Amino acid sequence: MGSTTETQEAKLAALARDRVRILEPGEDSGSEHGPDWFTRALKPFQQNVGDREYPCHFGRRALEQRELFVTYSDASDLSPLVTALAGFLDYVRPTPEQRQVLAAFVDISKADASHKDYGNAFWSILQYLHDHDDAPWPEEFPATPDEASWEFSFHHTAMFVFAAAPTHLLRASRNLGDCLVLLFQPRNVFHGIDGGTPAGTAARRRIRDRLQRWDVAPPHPSMGNYGDPSNFEWRQYFIPDDASDMYTTCPFQASVESDPEGEC
Repeated sequence: MGSTTETQEAKLAALARDRVRILEPGEDSGSEHGPDWFTRALKPFQQNVGDREYPCHFGRRALEQRELFVTYSDASDLSPLVTALAGFLDYVRPTPEQRQVLAAFVDISKADASHKDYGNAFWSILQYLHDHDDAPWPEEFPATPDEASWEFSFHHTAMFVFAAAPTHLLRASRNLGDCLVLLFQPRNVFHGIDGGTPAGTAARRRIRDRLQRWDVAPPHPSMGNYGDPSNFEWRQYFIPDDASDMYTTCPFQASVESDPEGEC
């Protein structure tokens, strides 16, 4: 038992060196955890995600179960985020039964940033991560965003990523503070509660009910279930504050190499 605990602590210590740590429920954030802007951003994030009525059940549960990890990066240098996300995925891979989530806080240092600015920053971050990925794209997931089974992948792991920005005014559920927040949810988070399953249907009904009380705007038309032929995951990643479509095509482009024999 002791050696297991020590191994776990060693792994968490290694994560901490990569700017990744567990967000403790109700913790009083201190400056030792990062720059001032990051520690300030944690307070409203905790207040929102920790609220019993917060629509995203997965995020709230992760916080309560000590399965919500946090990290930070400056938009001018995203290299620490590459290391942080890879370290997080390595850490959670041996325990797929746990619904562990990483919230990445990014300071884009632009006081007058528009909603489109935050959207462009979000997609630029995903593109940067992909361009600096050390692993091939998972064969079981298409690399083209305009396919129903597409999902962003990094470090050989597919994950649903959604963004929260301070310019989400009508959609308060996607406003988690004064900086851009990216929530990385590996696909195993949704095991057993996928779209179409009884548990998944019930979970999404609860989310929709809470969204009606939390947000001013109704759910965006792009919100759907993974695997539905009419649903495209990328459109749910960064959504407009109204019912419009911000992008006609996905800003993300995957660079997937063919094998030596010319087969994809």
